[in-house]
Amino acid sequence: MDDDMGGRSKHKGLVPMRIAFLAVVCLTIISLTPLDARAESGKLSTELRILHTNHYRIHTDLDRSLTEDLARRVDAMYEEYARRLAIFDTSHSGDKYDLYFFARRKTFEDFTNHKVSNAGGVTIPELNCFAADLESQGRDALRQTLQHEMFHQFALTVVSQDLPPWLNEGLAVMFQEGIYTGRSFILGQVPPRRVRQLQYDISKKQLVDFRKMMTMKLSEWNGTLGHDRVAGSTQYNQAWAMCQFLVYASDHGQFKYRGRFLDLLQRIHNGTDPMQAFNEAFSPNVEGFQSQFLKWASTLAATPEAVLIERQNVLGDMLISCNSRGRRFDAIDAFRNTVIRGGLYLQYTQNNVRWETERDAKIYFCDLDGRPYSSSEMYFDIRTGAPLPDLVCDPIGQIHLRTRFYDLPGNVGVERETIVEGGGNGR
Repeated sequence: MDDDMGGRSKHKGLVPMRIAFLAVVCLTIISLTPLDARAESGKLSTELRILHTNHYRIHTDLDRSLTEDLARRVDAMYEEYARRLAIFDTSHSGDKYDLYFFARRKTFEDFTNHKVSNAGGVTIPELNCFAADLESQGRDALRQTLQHEMFHQFALTVVSQDLPPWLNEGLAVMFQEGIYTGRSFILGQVPPRRVRQLQYDISKKQLVDFRKMMTMKLSEWNGTLGHDRVAGSTQYNQAWAMCQFLVYASDHGQFKYRGRFLDLLQRIHNGTDPMQAFNEAFSPNVEGFQSQFLKWASTLAATPEAVLIERQNVLGDMLISCNSRGRRFDAIDAFRNTVIRGGLYLQYTQNNVRWETERDAKIYFCDLDGRPYSSSEMYFDIRTGAPLPDLVCDPIGQIHLRTRFYDLPGNVGVERETIVEGGGNGR
């Protein structure tokens, strides 16, 4: 390290909205029979289409529009991995990674021999493939799961098979939080929910001691996730924050530790024991690392793009809540008046962290400087067959957002997805 490291249901009231924990059991080695044998045996009952991209073979029964979106995303994500980790040989001799996207949870469970109970997706190293389902998590979470697990594929074949869990998972979550604009990714994102979790864990003294975290084996990591979901969430969030710190902490506009972080990865790639590699790339003073991290974490703020996406998602949830009570809107002004004047609030629970939407709900209809969006910047756009019109936020100088709504299977409700249609800057 540097020297300083050395030494809630009415329009008035709360509508509870629970955020599902994105449980990702990573790097679990699952014993699978070949796919064709599984299909012949009836275990894989759905015929899958195959779509080839530059770097992947996608096997799927998802609808074509979503599949094509995922195809563009995965290639852009691979190129981002390769660009950010250009110190390694990122070519793979024409070989392609296999990705399996299933519409139904049962198909996913059959494919994984029912060995993955609490994950929306899983990397299977022995087959060099990734599998996930849509039904259990929805479109937004599927995309995040994809970006997370694909990194594990990349890391296994390009960086090292011996990355310790805190590094492997921390980096995977960093890429998971990347924002796809349709052409490229905005990386370095700090979502508000991760700041809330981190600050909560620090205040409750629930962070894992850094030396323990850095020497934790995969079996211990997965064991914690299996028996204590809250502790597992803390592990993932802490790993993300540790990597975020080492990659993005800056001083006078310069990244303080990024060079040595890449050196750490290179040493592990070359076969050095991970803790020894850390000692050589930084220093043996892990306690100094933890101390400096805590100072940085105390001032950590969510990035603008991530804040705007959270606000857009809140508005999407408010539309769904109103729709479930028979309230529909033809124009954004009517919706805005209902939210602001009617006192519509939402309460969210993520793991053990609870938070409420702003009491002054005007904030959700304004840009980051507090300027109200005009009718040409935030509006409804009717989409044929959709249960609700798209909610579009398209201001100049910000990321351009579109929230789309879909009926859940069995018409048990409505889900949303928010996509970025341009704008924003990466780091």
